[in-house]
Amino acid sequence: MLDRADMTNRLTEIVRQVMPASPSSAKLAKDADLYQAGLTSMAMVKLMLAVEVEFDISIPDVDLHPDNFRSVEAVEALVARLR
Repeated sequence: MLDRADMTNRLTEIVRQVMPASPSSAKLAKDADLYQAGLTSMAMVKLMLAVEVEFDISIPDVDLHPDNFRSVEAVEALVARLR
C-alpha cells in the first residue's frame, strides 16, 4: 500500500508533468495554490485524467470541482477518499 509521503511525491510529479511551463512547480509546496502557480482548466483536466490512471480510480462527476484540484494536498485528500 502507498504511504502518504509516496502519494504526495507521485502527485507532485504528476502536477509537474501537466504544468511543465510553470517555474513555480519546481518547489511546489503541498498546500500551494495550483491555480496561482499556473494550472489552467486544460491542465486541470489533464491532471484529473493522470490521477485516475496513476491511482486506478474513477473520479465521479460530483468531485470534478476546482477545489478538489486546488493543491497537491487537496488532490491527495480526494484520492485517499476514493481509494
